[in-house]
Amino acid sequence: MKKHLLLLGILFFLLLESKAQNLEITPFTGYTFNHSLPIVGGRATLGGGQAWGGMLGFQLNDFTEVEVLYSWQGGTSTARSTAIQSNVNTRTNANYIMIGGNRLFPVSSQMAFFSGLKAGAGILAFPDGDFRDISRFAVGLNGGMKYFVSDNIGIRLQANLMMPISNVGANLWWSPGGGTQVGVSGWSSVVQFGFTGGLIFRLAN
Repeated sequence: MKKHLLLLGILFFLLLESKAQNLEITPFTGYTFNHSLPIVGGRATLGGGQAWGGMLGFQLNDFTEVEVLYSWQGGTSTARSTAIQSNVNTRTNANYIMIGGNRLFPVSSQMAFFSGLKAGAGILAFPDGDFRDISRFAVGLNGGMKYFVSDNIGIRLQANLMMPISNVGANLWWSPGGGTQVGVSGWSSVVQFGFTGGLIFRLAN
């Protein structure tokens, strides 16, 4: 995890020193939906909930920008399986720290559509201490629109797909720090889908 944060920090400062046309700061909120996945003998659900976070965007030209993202989302996750004596029901926080690029499709001087790809770290945390926190490499896809009401203030709406890359389907539920110890094996991907919206504060060079 420390290596991921260090890498993102280095890239961030390198971008600050680049010849970016604009710096955009975007605090956002939104909603992430439940994601259900199969496990041996049953199913598990990574609970959805309200998401919060922020983005730093560096526009390199009229069609390309580099972006750093942090996102937090809280929810309640469950697991039911014939392999365990009792069901799992625990609070879960999904955190993402990512960097990537967006392809811009300008419509006018005020409005642009975009699509992008990001990579970084996904962290699933259990605030009640029922399970160990899990960190995995993750990728993300996003697409949406920006609309500027002035030279420096805009609105951003987008859809997101966040995907931790690993066999977290089994390990998520069956690697507790204490309590239930069940040897359930298997592989299932996690895909979190949601929508966000936020205000853009643009600083032009």
